Amino acid sequence: MLRRDLIKYFFLTLAFPNLIYTSTPKQRVLIVGSGIVGSCIAYELSKLGAKVILIDKDPSLVGASQNSFNWINATYPKSPYSYNYLSQLSLTAYQNLHSEIDFPLQWNGSLEWFLNADNQKEMIEAVQNLLKYPTSTPHKIIDSDTANLYEPNINFAENKNIVHSIADGIVDAEYLISKMHSEIIKLGGSIILGCNFINAEYKSGKLIAANTSLGKFKVDELVISAGINTNKILNREFLKKPTPGIIVKSKPYKKLINSIIVGPGTHVHQLKNGVVVIGEQNGSPENHLERLKDFPYKFPNNNFAIDHANRMIELSRSFISNIENIEIDKVGIGWRPLPLDGLPIIGYLNDLPNTYIAVSHSGISLGPLIGKLATEEILFKKPNNLLANFRPQRF
Repeated sequence: MLRRDLIKYFFLTLAFPNLIYTSTPKQRVLIVGSGIVGSCIAYELSKLGAKVILIDKDPSLVGASQNSFNWINATYPKSPYSYNYLSQLSLTAYQNLHSEIDFPLQWNGSLEWFLNADNQKEMIEAVQNLLKYPTSTPHKIIDSDTANLYEPNINFAENKNIVHSIADGIVDAEYLISKMHSEIIKLGGSIILGCNFINAEYKSGKLIAANTSLGKFKVDELVISAGINTNKILNREFLKKPTPGIIVKSKPYKKLINSIIVGPGTHVHQLKNGVVVIGEQNGSPENHLERLKDFPYKFPNNNFAIDHANRMIELSRSFISNIENIEIDKVGIGWRPLPLDGLPIIGYLNDLPNTYIAVSHSGISLGPLIGKLATEEILFKKPNNLLANFRPQRF
């Protein structure tokens, strides 16, 4: 049943990228969290006539989506199949969204390898398992000679086991979110930054209002897409303790890299405008845990940020030629929401009427698709079998 529904939905999205329903619900929907997932939901709801209020506790766009590596990953290492397939469908969702909104989108593919033999073995096994799936985006194991045809400036250390995920892409999430916010406002929605969600009011089995630091809003639906703040808002355990990842962005630089490079210690890609983006893989050392306890998105001072950025550039030099002269432009900290089982959490809560949750570690990969599917469920109360394995009731 699941596979038939998946294939049906895949061809439906290809054939009808801008599906329009005959009715135009006027539900009042308050969405908590203005990252990629919350913004995609708000955008799709606004298009179908809902009265949308999108709030975020931060006074500016500084959350995980704005400090993300921005990798749209639809292949290795995503499993099980239902999760992998969602990511495959999201490639189409991105293409459809791109036909509506002009934003930078690159389909460069990715190259990933390990130096450690055990890690290489696990990687090969994972790829072999993916190849058994009923449908899959193209990926294969290649050697360093083949990889250098794509990336002449990368030293793959004569590695014979490099995963080439051909369909992977890059999006400028910060730019896309800003564009969606503009569209939401044009469609009559409201975006309120620096607004804390406090609680929701329920009466006689119905949601009636949401209380915030800027007042009470009468609402028909509540969507929690608050990333690492999900546990605190709902007073329950859906997520593990979040982990930080440092993101470095350079000033525009000469062309070095064509693909997404996931090498020893860092992962790197280059935007069309020449900006080199470097992401940290190993996380922060234990002696930094006290400083990070409040989940900051910035370093305490610029010197500290530059020190970390230079360390990441030095790591990248071990496998990228001619990167030593790049100039650092921005350094940020991204906090990854990590569901307890690693899979997205999407759907209504049983005990809180008309309260919907949408959180995923792969928010960048899945955002546009979650926006489509969540909107269908929220406005038309039509559960989608694509999301059957990702309901909050599994916890």
